[in-house]
Amino acid sequence: MIYAIISFLAGYIMFVFCLFQGVLDMSAQINEIHKAENSSRKFRAIRTGLWMIPPLKIMLERNRLKKIVQSGDNSIEDAKRFKKYYDISNQSTAWAYISFACMLDSIVSIKTLFDAFGWHLTLPLFSVLSIVVILAGYAQVMYRASDDREEKLSAKIERLGKQ
Repeated sequence: MIYAIISFLAGYIMFVFCLFQGVLDMSAQINEIHKAENSSRKFRAIRTGLWMIPPLKIMLERNRLKKIVQSGDNSIEDAKRFKKYYDISNQSTAWAYISFACMLDSIVSIKTLFDAFGWHLTLPLFSVLSIVVILAGYAQVMYRASDDREEKLSAKIERLGKQ
């Protein structure tokens, strides 16, 4: 029974923090692209929520980067810089797939947890719990990656520095 609880917690934590690492990697890459080329602002950003479907998210991000590079007003230096960012995206791609696998593992551990306690798990309940786990993980990652959290941490650090 304790192993089932630990397994569920481990799967959930792995899912959340692998997703968080992928979001951080992709965000850093996108921020660098914006710094390097102002025209990229006219290309609509891809929704972060698509991390739940890694192949689609990655394909859309790469297509967006290709459009930015091909927009015609880039220098040779900018093109080399964009290629570097394109190569770096492989790292966030790996985190996306790891996060997806961890999400699936945490969903499976719901069944393991119910079995350990001897509870009956119906398909509708399993579906609802799976969605709750996914949404809770996604919400936690979006909060951790948000500008509001960054501002709160900065304010806290400033207050500590003044003491």
